[in-house]
Amino acid sequence: MIKVIGIGDNVVDRYIHTKTMYPGGNALNFTVFAGSLGAEAAYMGNFGTDAAALHIQKVLKNLGIDTSHCRTYEGENGYARVSIEGGERVFLPGNGGGINKEYPIDFSAEDLDYIRGFDLIHSSCYSYLEGRMKPLLETEVPISFDFSDKLSDDYLAEMCPMVDFAFLSCSDMGVDEVEDRLSFAVRSGCLFAVASRGDKGALFHNGDYFVSQSAHLVKPVDTMGAGDSFITAFLIRMLEQKALFSSEEKMVKSCMDFAAGKAAETCMVSGTFGFGAAY
Repeated sequence: MIKVIGIGDNVVDRYIHTKTMYPGGNALNFTVFAGSLGAEAAYMGNFGTDAAALHIQKVLKNLGIDTSHCRTYEGENGYARVSIEGGERVFLPGNGGGINKEYPIDFSAEDLDYIRGFDLIHSSCYSYLEGRMKPLLETEVPISFDFSDKLSDDYLAEMCPMVDFAFLSCSDMGVDEVEDRLSFAVRSGCLFAVASRGDKGALFHNGDYFVSQSAHLVKPVDTMGAGDSFITAFLIRMLEQKALFSSEEKMVKSCMDFAAGKAAETCMVSGTFGFGAAY
């Protein structure tokens, strides 16, 4: 069985119009979606001690996600504030990750031995791991990284040499700009980069060729988590096909189409993967 681990951010997404909070965060979402696709999935991150943290932990336990290497710190868990307009998510100011910002993960020798047992690590630009990547590199486990919309030359040049697979959010860019960002990411050091573009689909680049994928269009209930669903489904299918390091064009296209279908399914769920609770 494929084993993957999400390391880094977890939050609740507070929907201000319904007073409902849903579990979220790029690294945590990856873990949950991977588990739903049949992978053995684990999550490593920090939790606070408030109702939000307790809700996330309860959900992960119910889903059978391994959280044995998580930490708990006194204080407020991370949260984002969200409004939905026409099915599209609109982010409002949150708390910057809460205790996760105050206590970035400091990997122990035991943590690193545990991580070596996985086939893939996934993290994100919201996980405060920029200064803590070296120990992860030394595990020799492949690393995927969600850059979201943090796509400056400086940030890509800093992080791409330390990750194998880069994922970029480019929904507001034209095709030429998207291709430029993907090309820059690959030149900076990652093996391939994928841009998610919302209802305009996705684009893959590995330095040799581009592969485009149309979105599977639906009338969305909530687009929250669609990008994370795409990333996870693409990576899991590539792992299943033993294609992460070969990137054969036909296989990439097949995996992207599968991922687009899973992203569309996610758009039909309130919150990233449900499990709402009043706050």
